[in-house]
Amino acid sequence: MDKRKDKKGKEVRKKSGRTGIAYQNKDIVSKIFGESMKEKSLKVYGLNVPKVVDVIPTNLPALELNELRIDNIFKLEDGSYAIIDYESEYRHRNKLKYLGYVLRTLRKFEKEKIDFRKIKIRIIIIYTADVKRGSTEPVLEVGALQLITEETFLVEIDGKAEYCRIRNKIEKKQRLDEEDLMKMIILPLTYHGKEQQKEAAKKMLELTKCIEEQNIQRFLFAGILSFTDKIIDEEVAEEIRRRLEMTKVGRIIYEEKIAYGKEVAERVKKEVTKEVTKEVTKKVTQKVTEKVTQNVTEQQMKKAIEGFVKLCKKTGGSITDVVEQVVADYGFSEEKASAYVEKYW
Repeated sequence: MDKRKDKKGKEVRKKSGRTGIAYQNKDIVSKIFGESMKEKSLKVYGLNVPKVVDVIPTNLPALELNELRIDNIFKLEDGSYAIIDYESEYRHRNKLKYLGYVLRTLRKFEKEKIDFRKIKIRIIIIYTADVKRGSTEPVLEVGALQLITEETFLVEIDGKAEYCRIRNKIEKKQRLDEEDLMKMIILPLTYHGKEQQKEAAKKMLELTKCIEEQNIQRFLFAGILSFTDKIIDEEVAEEIRRRLEMTKVGRIIYEEKIAYGKEVAERVKKEVTKEVTKEVTKKVTQKVTEKVTQNVTEQQMKKAIEGFVKLCKKTGGSITDVVEQVVADYGFSEEKASAYVEKYW
């Protein structure tokens, strides 16, 4: 177990059985995954519930200091809210955890001045292949209170067959449909035992690397990490996080280029107009245009690198991540890229 200190300076113990994914990184993962889940169906997991239409922020009021956090709350087509958790074994006492989820969610709505009497909450439990149908009790009834969970059992999905089917589609460059993507993020949990699940997660990671579309890669990386963070190795989790951040940062840099491209066009237009009104020659106009464009393009590059540095530092990335991205984007030598990056690090 690892040791850390609480707010009063006392040492508390932290279980080392989970991966060491920093909370700020989990926030990013949950946000990317949640946003990508909009309009997705959960029927592929054997759940007869409406489609996801929105993701709800999970800054929920804590009931206890050791309260487990909820990664995502999804709003469904029928107006209900789904809290999804997965378990590798059935325990009666887990229902106390689910009750805590419900109470915290209702307190969130109450704090936002929403009439929680009109709220319908679903507790959806996805059981890994280690749990069979019929070995659980979906309902807790204690007189004054009744808790009903909706369950699905991944043991009923042939994970090996689905892996082969999806791998063949990727190898043949065939487009993956929504059902394929939803199965990919859950497939590691269709295997028995944590060791097989870890190996399956690594295979899913390698398979995802072969997909060219970055938006699909982002969804799969975030989904695999969200669903399997309790069982995957620290090393695998870190690689997924790095690849996830690289795809995200790549998009940010691209958007920076688009924004600055518009600025370049506007400034060039103004400079050219100004020079033409002074009856300058085409040659002079061309020189002015090239000078302005070069100046703005350099500013664009510096701002993109600076933004990349800030994002990587915020999410726990390394200076090496930034240097590699700059080399890839601008064709710089590693020495030149390092000089630019160190300026903003």
